[in-house]
Amino acid sequence: MRIPSGCSKLDKSIIIDKIKGLIFGAILGDSLGIATEGMTREEIAGFYDQGPIRFGMDDEGVPFVRDRYRAQFDENEFGDDGEQLLLVMQAILDNEDAFNSKDFATLLSEYHQNGLRGLNKPPIGINPTNQAVLNHPEFSTNPHQAAIDVWHKHAVRGANGALIRAPILGIPLFWDGTTVIEHTTEFCKVTHPDPRCMISCVIVSTIVARMLRGQNLEVEDSEPMPLPSPPLPLPQDLKTPTSPRHFFTDTLETDSTLLALVRNVIETNKRILTAPNTDPLFRTPETDAEQTQTYYRQLLDHCYFGPFDLHKLQLDRDDQHHAFKCLAASIYAFTRHIPLHSETEYFKRIMMDLVMQGGEADTNASVAGALLGLRVGYSGLPSEWVVGLKRWEWLEDKVEEFCALL
Repeated sequence: MRIPSGCSKLDKSIIIDKIKGLIFGAILGDSLGIATEGMTREEIAGFYDQGPIRFGMDDEGVPFVRDRYRAQFDENEFGDDGEQLLLVMQAILDNEDAFNSKDFATLLSEYHQNGLRGLNKPPIGINPTNQAVLNHPEFSTNPHQAAIDVWHKHAVRGANGALIRAPILGIPLFWDGTTVIEHTTEFCKVTHPDPRCMISCVIVSTIVARMLRGQNLEVEDSEPMPLPSPPLPLPQDLKTPTSPRHFFTDTLETDSTLLALVRNVIETNKRILTAPNTDPLFRTPETDAEQTQTYYRQLLDHCYFGPFDLHKLQLDRDDQHHAFKCLAASIYAFTRHIPLHSETEYFKRIMMDLVMQGGEADTNASVAGALLGLRVGYSGLPSEWVVGLKRWEWLEDKVEEFCALL
């Protein structure tokens, strides 16, 4: 998995800094997101008022609410979203160039029973889709088929549970875009064969790979990208945000270069939905072409057209667009304009705004934190948050071991 000479426009030291930023950004997002996971905005306002939430070694802010769910976690502890990302990292460490989704499935099964290796704590908060797949009698021998059976029978459609693995899957062989996509789809299908989750994962891992190649500017000098044809009307909630709450993140301008990168990645990978099951990489259990076209329009509504704002992340337990909501939130955070030398403060404020929306807070913040951490690098993360993480020294050792493979 050694980085070949000439495969990136970035120096290796910068690549390593970005990779460490991605991993720690994801863990920080998961840990911070536990504070509001599953809450409505009304509940958040009652518990935390306007925030911010106290986190890490910060002295100011409102302490975590220790209700029945959050009482299961120690202070500044990360949960299953961060641990699944670390499971992928462990699969790569165990097998390096030969790592595959079956290795990950074995680790995921062991994790379900005993927790993450070396942490001596049980898994907490595993989502219903993962639970159902892991409990399937054929998971140990054929995880992909087990996941398909669950998807057909009773899983939440459009769930986001595999998205938290996607950022780290953009790292191994990041210079080989096809292999990145192959790894991403295979790891996604271990538990989430839904095509909406698959394309969301591929978009995230591809953004990571291209950023590590230093090609975030590669679309800058090209002609302006046309909107997909035919253009789609903006849904009402994109036109007129109704909440009176003002968020710092919503005042930030869009970084046009990063937005162009994201739109280019969506366009490049849209065949997962517009031409499903025509490529061996993209086999899904959804065989209704009209339905996948509907999924594509939903993707565009959430992630391509604007303006987006944080008010869209309302809690809706019946919503079947969790993957697209999580992807949209992550893209929105990733593409905000961040002034030079303001990376640390903006990371904190953007992440806090995201978490204050509640709902799928830990997953949204984990994926967004990974992309923001990739962008600002480990050196740009708030040190008072990093060193305040429970088991941060253990994390440092594991991440250094992973980076030593590159």
